[in-house]
Amino acid sequence: MPTESSSAVRAGSAPVRFSLAANYDPEMVPALAGYPVDEVYGKFPADGVSGGRPRYMATPLSNADLRHYVGLLEHHGIAFNYLLNGSCFGNREWTRPWQRRVMALLTGLGEMGVRRLTVSTPFLLELVKRRFPEFKVRVGIYAQVDTPRRARFWEELGADAITLESIAINRDFRRLAAIREAVHCDLQLIANHVCLLDCPLQSYHQNGLAHASGDTSALFIDYCALRCSRLRLADPSQFIKAAWIRPEDIGAYETMGYTTFKLLERGIPSAELLRRVKAYSERRFDGNLAELLLPYGFREPARKESFWALRHFWKPWQVNPLRLRSLFGLARQQGMLSPLPESPVRIDARQIPEGFLDGFRERDCASTDCHACGYCERIAAKAVSIAPAYRSEVLAKYAVMDESMATGRLWGCEPNADGGGRVDQARPGTAPEC
Repeated sequence: MPTESSSAVRAGSAPVRFSLAANYDPEMVPALAGYPVDEVYGKFPADGVSGGRPRYMATPLSNADLRHYVGLLEHHGIAFNYLLNGSCFGNREWTRPWQRRVMALLTGLGEMGVRRLTVSTPFLLELVKRRFPEFKVRVGIYAQVDTPRRARFWEELGADAITLESIAINRDFRRLAAIREAVHCDLQLIANHVCLLDCPLQSYHQNGLAHASGDTSALFIDYCALRCSRLRLADPSQFIKAAWIRPEDIGAYETMGYTTFKLLERGIPSAELLRRVKAYSERRFDGNLAELLLPYGFREPARKESFWALRHFWKPWQVNPLRLRSLFGLARQQGMLSPLPESPVRIDARQIPEGFLDGFRERDCASTDCHACGYCERIAAKAVSIAPAYRSEVLAKYAVMDESMATGRLWGCEPNADGGGRVDQARPGTAPEC
């Protein structure tokens, strides 16, 4: 353990670097070379192991595509970080088929020139370090490293870098300083997430994502993403409470010894990724912060595989496809499935006070009731605006969708008069009649 102030020693000792989400657009790579992008991260849509996004969100990618992309990045001095960051493997990691699969995958990645990985489980870190020591391994956010003790555990296990639990501690400066003191390895913060502060859905969400990243037989409805989207629309102060980092505030973290920042989101249009890396590299952004934070609602479509909806949601033996139409309509209206001409959510960067972070230095948010504090609510009242008609219409649709899921109507499970439930009978291989 360091005996002198590690943050003071490390501050300014390394230039600020960014880890950027991949969308596999080869034409964008030369543009990235003009910014301090140290690596780009991503993975195959499905690799038989596990990841942190459902398969239906993945960008189509073949072995040849990835090999070419990794080579192009390397030509411009940028590394590729392959994600094996699922929080759960369904206990398949204790089986011979899974072991063979991960060994073949890592061997193939090495042959492509990949030398960086991200994992979120201790056993997978040990496996990689023992069998493939040539890889540098970063611990992902799903490991929930948020204390000095947890950080030291992973470093002693062999981690070369750790992504801290940015959802909870990006604005907890006392804890950030303590973690930086505790370990020597590189520490990374996610700069532009918009997750709920201390998200109560987190564990449920990340496990659902892990299973949906590989299992194509089961339908996955992202209840957690829908729920937090609804909460943000109902309470716009959630946009301020989410512990993102403004481009202007990168220097405040740099002086503490944090010089590596992760920028989200995978698969979004190239223009949006470039907008994000430009803003954080220049440490200035005067526009709508929602454009840097939200993972949807763009003017350009994201690239999807052919017959996308049929591949991932046509499962009539699990749910009546007709009943999913309202869910697709809700997602489409928010720009989750198709472009929007303009974002209905606006977070005016000019209305965020200059001393924004100072308000959090004076507060212990983890021990404070937001209703008794009001700091974020006061800022949101000035900075956040949502198109009124859009907000009321979408919230009404969310209420209908929540009712449909909770009562079982989405699956044809109607409540009895006495309050009990029943499932409509159906022929094998068909959806229940409603």
